[in-house]
Amino acid sequence: MKEDEIISVLIGLVGACNNNPKTANTDSLVIKSLAFPLLFPNFGDDELSELLEEIRLEKFAVAPGCAECTTPCGNTSDYDMNRIYQAEDDIRVVKLKILSKLRKMAVREYSRIQENSQTNIEIFYKAVSYISYDLEKNTLLELLRELDIYDNGKENENGQKNH
Repeated sequence: MKEDEIISVLIGLVGACNNNPKTANTDSLVIKSLAFPLLFPNFGDDELSELLEEIRLEKFAVAPGCAECTTPCGNTSDYDMNRIYQAEDDIRVVKLKILSKLRKMAVREYSRIQENSQTNIEIFYKAVSYISYDLEKNTLLELLRELDIYDNGKENENGQKNH
């Protein structure tokens, strides 16, 4: 699935940000990447390739040493999405719910970032990171609740119902 390729590469970028300072473009690219399949539902292979290249270039801007590393640590590697699909049923279901929630939240955040509005971007980094970790179901459910609380706060700020 095309959306999976985006998440796979995005996890590598977020991993790079765990140990390196972000650039001025990183936050907007993370949100754009999460929102991309919903903002541009009919995107083709060319648009996908351009986005993936943009994410990879940003990852190497954040962590330039990773581009030429001869002994990669794996922290910035693309994620194997099969790990989600082959996980235990309850873990897979929660991780896919988190991804779905993140994409919907990112669509709303994308317009806020374009307007230079204040946003709590760190919750997006946390959630993308958690997707790649082997965590217990309760930890993932707690993250899902945290995303719901954040999203419901946006609902109250905007005066409209979030779905």
